Amino acid sequence: MNEVKGKSITLYDAGGFFLILLFFGVPLGTLFDFIWNLVVISVTLPRLPGLEEIRVGCWRRLLFCLIITALGFVIDWAYFELTWDMNLSKSTEWLPAVPHWLQFIWLLLPMSMMFLVNAALSYSYFKLNRRQALIFGAVMAFFTAPWILPVVPYVAGWVIKP
Repeated sequence: MNEVKGKSITLYDAGGFFLILLFFGVPLGTLFDFIWNLVVISVTLPRLPGLEEIRVGCWRRLLFCLIITALGFVIDWAYFELTWDMNLSKSTEWLPAVPHWLQFIWLLLPMSMMFLVNAALSYSYFKLNRRQALIFGAVMAFFTAPWILPVVPYVAGWVIKP
C-alpha cells in the first residue's frame, strides 16, 4: 500500500442561499419581471392619449419587453448594490447600507432612470409622440420600479438590526 501522507484537499462551500438565488431567484425573478413588464406595456399602450388607439404587434411588444427587462435588471441591481451591504454567499441576513427612509428616497434614482429609458425607447421604437412617450415612461417607471427591495426584507425579517 502506497499511501501519500501530507496532502490534503480544500473544499469550499459556495453557500446554499447563493446557489438558490443563482438557479431559482435570478431566472424566476427575471421571468416574473418580464411578464409584469409585458402586462404593464399591454395595459398602458392602448390607453395613451391621442386621436387613435396605439396598436403594437405581439412580436414588437415582446422584443421591447425583453430589452426593457434586461435594462431594468441592470438598474434594479445597481439600486440593490447602493442600498444593501451583503454577501449573498455567506449569509441570508441582509444588512442595510443606508437607513430605511433613505432607501425610499433613493428609489427615485432607478425610477428616473427607468422613466428616461422607457420614454426614449418607446419614442423611437413604438414611434409614439413626445407626450405619449413621456406618459408611457412615467407609467412604466412607477409600476416597474424595485419597490420590493426596501419593503420585503424588513417584512420577512431578513434584516440584521444594527
